[in-house]
Amino acid sequence: MIPKIKREISFSKFLIAFTLTLCIFLIGVIIGNYMISYKLDKYNTYEQDLKIDLMSSEIENSLIAETGCNITNKLPLTRSLYDLSEKLSYLENRFGWDDKNVLKMKEYYSLIELKHWMYINNLNKKCNYNYTTILYFYSNEGDCPRCKNQEFVLWHLKKKYKNIFIYSFDINMDNLALNTIKEIYGIKTITPSLIINKKTFVGFKNLNEIEEIIEQIIKDIV
Repeated sequence: MIPKIKREISFSKFLIAFTLTLCIFLIGVIIGNYMISYKLDKYNTYEQDLKIDLMSSEIENSLIAETGCNITNKLPLTRSLYDLSEKLSYLENRFGWDDKNVLKMKEYYSLIELKHWMYINNLNKKCNYNYTTILYFYSNEGDCPRCKNQEFVLWHLKKKYKNIFIYSFDINMDNLALNTIKEIYGIKTITPSLIINKKTFVGFKNLNEIEEIIEQIIKDIV
């Protein structure tokens, strides 16, 4: 009789353990599905918000371009580009820089940046403005150990000077317009790379070096 009682107790323990394990597994599945659903909902919300902001910036860019030399305040568009950049950075961190939808939105944003860059260059040429433009090429694929340092330098540069426009581009982005820019200015695969007032500089540049480059470019123009 004793062995039978032990077998019944062992089976009861096994049944309880199995039931608890199954419950934990099901709870995990339910929580996992909920988190996936929540993540997708958040992603869709940010995606829609970003699409609206991108379209607004594109329209704003076109409206400003029509005013020609009469425009006195380009700060709203600059702020819009900065806000969009922050949202894209959030989406990259949240869903991954290689997420296909994030890449599509980043590509669209890059085209808006190029349009604004062309507009500023046109202002400098036709209206005798002295804005400095910097196109910064980086890589997200782990092959650019100095990119974070370069971003910090550019951020500090932008805070220090109000007449500088900085545009950031993923060097690995396969886009016809961006590929044309890279071909024209000799941007290959080395990152970081900078195009400062239409002159190409490959490799990391510290704050003093960039300031000296800008100063020399201005002297050459004058």
